[in-house]
Amino acid sequence: MKYSHKHGTKNPVIEQEEKSILLAVDRALSSSSNSQTIGRNGELPLLAFFNRYLPPTFRAVSGHFITPSGTISPQIDVMILDSRYPLLAENLDGSVLAMLHSVIQTTEVKTNLTSVDIKKISSDTKKIRILMNEVDIFNGCESFSAPITHAFAYRIKNKLETIEQSFQEHCEPDAFHFDLTILRLLEPNLKSKEIGCELHYESLTTEGESKLKEEYDVPISNFKGGFLFGTRASYTPLSDIYYSLVQNGYYMLGDRDFTFNDIGEHVMSYMSWSTASWSELYE
Repeated sequence: MKYSHKHGTKNPVIEQEEKSILLAVDRALSSSSNSQTIGRNGELPLLAFFNRYLPPTFRAVSGHFITPSGTISPQIDVMILDSRYPLLAENLDGSVLAMLHSVIQTTEVKTNLTSVDIKKISSDTKKIRILMNEVDIFNGCESFSAPITHAFAYRIKNKLETIEQSFQEHCEPDAFHFDLTILRLLEPNLKSKEIGCELHYESLTTEGESKLKEEYDVPISNFKGGFLFGTRASYTPLSDIYYSLVQNGYYMLGDRDFTFNDIGEHVMSYMSWSTASWSELYE
């Protein structure tokens, strides 16, 4: 199902940012065939963009988060963190270890997305979501306090229809939901070559689902567990990502309502003092 905002326009500032990012990514791709290098070169321009534009409340990093019980997450390409929290570790390559309580959003980045990649993204999202449930207020798909899970692709190798089918097959909106943003589409029939889109599942009421099926004849294949699948075209997808991240990030922090006292308690639960007993140090 295709959907769009009625009055969408290009954001000229972000449009130039998109072009610069794509140029940087293409330049990096042409200089290496190493998959790890390619992956890192896809992450860095997006991290740089976020850290230039995000307000001081947030910061963008790559690495892992750790749960209160000490379990470390899979590698995450881009994490948006509540900047009030300290990092637990920062490596020479800039990757970090962050507290789960500080995580606002996770994003998996692909330079050239395939339908096979979506299965892997879904599997990683499931692992991340399960770990997030260690924090009580993050538990459950309905929690607005829980970090957002997101996937981002600069371009896609397959046709959009193939990507949509894979997304519908592997995304589980009732439990392990993630949105997918594609910066540039290469569909031959598109009038504009500078267009992207977002793949998304929207929550529906029972009445709303029935109305769409009966009155608007929306295909049953577009529904999954009380959610409706749709693809929204976007002139400048990066601006949509940025605006929704800032807006939802503030709403999320408001919903969590962590005070500095709370953050102090969280820090104590993740860290430990290194004090040693003199009696243990001598033979």
